[in-house]
Amino acid sequence: MALSLETAVAYVPRVTRPCHFEPDILEFNEGVLAPYGMRFDPSYAAGGSNTTFLELAEGVLRAALGPLPAPDLLIVAYALPDPHAPEKTLAAHLTRVFDGRPMSFAVSEQGLGAPFTALRIADAYLRSGRCRSVVLLILEQTSFPYPEPFAQDGGLVDSAVLLALGPGGGWELAGVGSAGPHCDLADLLGNPPGLPRDERPGERLVVTGSWGDSLDLGPAGPKAHQAPPGSYCTGVWLEFARHHEEWRDAYRTIVFGDVDPRTGAGHVATFTRRERAAGNERRGHP
Repeated sequence: MALSLETAVAYVPRVTRPCHFEPDILEFNEGVLAPYGMRFDPSYAAGGSNTTFLELAEGVLRAALGPLPAPDLLIVAYALPDPHAPEKTLAAHLTRVFDGRPMSFAVSEQGLGAPFTALRIADAYLRSGRCRSVVLLILEQTSFPYPEPFAQDGGLVDSAVLLALGPGGGWELAGVGSAGPHCDLADLLGNPPGLPRDERPGERLVVTGSWGDSLDLGPAGPKAHQAPPGSYCTGVWLEFARHHEEWRDAYRTIVFGDVDPRTGAGHVATFTRRERAAGNERRGHP
């Protein structure tokens, strides 16, 4: 058995909240920044949305159509931190949505590779017999009370993706891979892990992030789709949530690939189409 996509939801809120930090949160952030010679300055976040990870997580959970399946494992993945609520252990807090049943933890300090690492961990849990179903929440908030040019100058917007993976979905996780700094994304995508050996021309779609140039895979190569600008670690996964059903009608394999603009490390994940089973999937939200 392999994990497969049962539910996918994309959530991009368009709200702005006043910038406010409680004294204890201010003190915490000052303590974190001081060793790096950085100063806590709320003016940097004054023009931002000031949306927290908790608000993003609850928003994407509400956006799901119908009740979510109760998972054995809940993983929160993110590339950029949330300075608004550092005291909250979000993954453990969210288990209440599922009656406290799932194991839970977060994956961070991986850049945009965090969701790929989370999928690799989820697959390992499945193979070890420790879970049969997983909910993966990929979160990105973009308001920081200190200079964070990557977010502040990069046009990033708050976003969240929910991927519910279990035994009965339509896109099966076939493999996850990575490469070190200065990797060639085209080479990494050319031979991804889990690619069907009997794949025929036109059956594969390659989905890449917005940071690199669009790939020229040639007339005989796979079809290509590039995520639009506006996200760091959520880009390809937002596209998966928005288009997984229409892509299932057109392709046998989807390969997601991205290169972290900060480190040059590359990541890929391969999903292969399963035969349709009525009632096993729900449509994600734009």
